[in-house]
This record gives sequence, structure tokens and C-alpha cells, in this order.
Amino acid sequence: MGSARAHSAGRYYDSGVSTLRRLGVLGGTFDPIHHAHLFAAEAAAAAYRLDKVLLVPAGHSPLKATAPAPAYHRAAMARRAAADNPLLEVDTVDVDRPPPSYSVDTIALLVERYSSAALYLILGVDALQDLLEWREPERLLDLCRLVVVSRPGRPLAIPAHIAAGLGKRAAHILLLRIPDLDISSTDLRRRFREGEPVRYLLPRSVEEYVRSHRLYDSS
Repeated sequence: MGSARAHSAGRYYDSGVSTLRRLGVLGGTFDPIHHAHLFAAEAAAAAYRLDKVLLVPAGHSPLKATAPAPAYHRAAMARRAAADNPLLEVDTVDVDRPPPSYSVDTIALLVERYSSAALYLILGVDALQDLLEWREPERLLDLCRLVVVSRPGRPLAIPAHIAAGLGKRAAHILLLRIPDLDISSTDLRRRFREGEPVRYLLPRSVEEYVRSHRLYDSS
């Protein structure tokens, strides 16, 4: 892609975005981001020939409690995790706009920005169970495909109620089995708090950031 960049609203966008054909979007609280997140992005890119995967730190999700770490810390950790991989890029579209953050609104903004690219929203199979509770799930599947990656201990399948509720749009849900990496942000926060080892569960640069800012000392 081209190296020239244009500046807009305090952020930089690659002028070569028009060359993208397939764009992955991996959203998450990223509190902290870890190797299971990053491998899911890498595996989806390989399976579906994605040109790039955007890491999108979540703002305030209407389905989750407020995240322990402020958004600017979570975005900074994602940038550090993506720094050595040209496939990955951090986009703060969710945290830059007022809450609440709905996936369909995020994808609609990205469809407008990357108008030549087909979008693939990457999520864990555990999130698929609640898809019908999301805002405008039918419109979401009109805007993008879902790449649903396996999670340890969860069957990799489209639940019957999801298939029935979405009808023909369920064909836009793609199932991808990846190696079981039983890593969770919740457990990582506990490990930081209790002084247990975290090396090899998340990028070293992210671990250093957490420790330098003492993010989870009292969470």
C-alpha cells in the first residue's frame, strides 16, 4: 500500500486504503490485549486473505460494565501489541465518539471509510450466542461478514436460535477453528494483581506498559 498519509481530526490515515480488498475488524475491550486476540487476527487474515486487520478498542459497550482501564491506556496497549506486525493497525473509532458503542455503528463508519473493501468482523464463538441482542444484527450482517473463531470449551457452531433469527443472513457467518489458547483478560488482570507470572501470555511490550502504569494493582 502507499506510504503517503493524510491527517484528519488528530489521526493519520493511509492514503492507500482504497487498495484494500478485504479488511478484518477485531474489536474488544483489550484490557489488556493478549496473544489469543492477536492470534485470532492472524488466523482470520490467513484463512480469508485479509489485507489488514484493524484492532478496535471498545468504548463503553451497552452489554458490559465499565472497563477497569481507561480507553487511552487500552488503545496504547493495542498500539504496542500491533507495532511489530504490518498486518495489524489500531483504529480508535469506538473510543473517539460518544458512548454507547454499537458494533453496527462502528462497521457502518468503517464501510464508509474503506468503501472498496469487504469487511470481516472477527469475534469469539462465545459472543455469537448473544448476537440477536446486539443493535440491528440484520443490518450488521448486510454490512459485513462475521468470522467466528473457536474458544476453549465452546462448540464451534451457529446456535439454532441465531440461525432461525437471521434466516438467509446466517450464511454471512463464517466459522474458523483455531488452536485453543485459554487466555483471558480477566485472568491476566488477576495475575497482575496477585503477582503471578504473565510472560508469554501477552506481548512483552504490553506487560511493561501495564507494570509501568500500575494498571491493575487494585482492580
